[in-house]
Amino acid sequence: MEKKLWPLLALLLALTACGAPAEVAQTPARSSAAPVLAEQGTLQATQVEATARIPTEEEVLGDYECATRVYGWFELAPLPDSGETVTVDGTVYRRVYSERLDSVEDLRLDLRGVFCEELTNRLLGGGTRITYRDIDGALYVTGGGRERAPEKGAVTVEAQQVDETTFSVNVTVDLLDDREGAVTGMECWAFPYVLENGRWGFSDFRLVY
Repeated sequence: MEKKLWPLLALLLALTACGAPAEVAQTPARSSAAPVLAEQGTLQATQVEATARIPTEEEVLGDYECATRVYGWFELAPLPDSGETVTVDGTVYRRVYSERLDSVEDLRLDLRGVFCEELTNRLLGGGTRITYRDIDGALYVTGGGRERAPEKGAVTVEAQQVDETTFSVNVTVDLLDDREGAVTGMECWAFPYVLENGRWGFSDFRLVY
C-alpha cells in the first residue's frame, strides 16, 4: 500500500512546484523608474516656475542692496587681499583673500546673481576703477577704490513694476551743502530690473554716491 502512495505524493509535489512561479509571473512587477521620472518632472517644473515668477517688491529691493555691495567691489572698495602681489605687464596685482571667491568665474557667478549678462561682462572686462583677473589659478585684483561722495546724503529706494518682465528701481539721493550739510536738492536715478533668460537682474546700474 505504501508503495502505491509514493507515486501520488511525487505527482502532487511536482504540480505544487510548477504552480508557484506561474502565480509570481501573474503579479505585475513594480517599476521604480516611473516614480523617479515623475519626481524629476515635477522638480524641473517647479524650478522653472520659481525662476520665472514675478518677484515681490521686497525681493527686488533686496537685490538692489546686494547689487550695490557687489558693484562696490569694482568702484568703491576692492575685495580684501592677502598682501601677496605679482606684477604682470607692469601692473601690480594683489591676491584676493576670500573663502568663496577663488577665480574670475566665481566672481562672475556672484555678479550674475543680480546683474544681466551684458553688464556682468562689462564689469569683468575692465574699464572700472578696480579690476580682477586670474593669475596662476588664483583671483587677483588691481586698482584702488574711492571715498563716498561727501555731497551725497540720504538715499531713498523704491521698486515700481512696469510689466511682467520689468521693474524700475527708482533711487533718490539728497544733495548736501559742502559746508553746512543742509539738503540743497536731490538727484534721481532709475535702474531697470528685468527678466533675462529665466532670471531677474539689473541691466544697467551704478553707485549713486
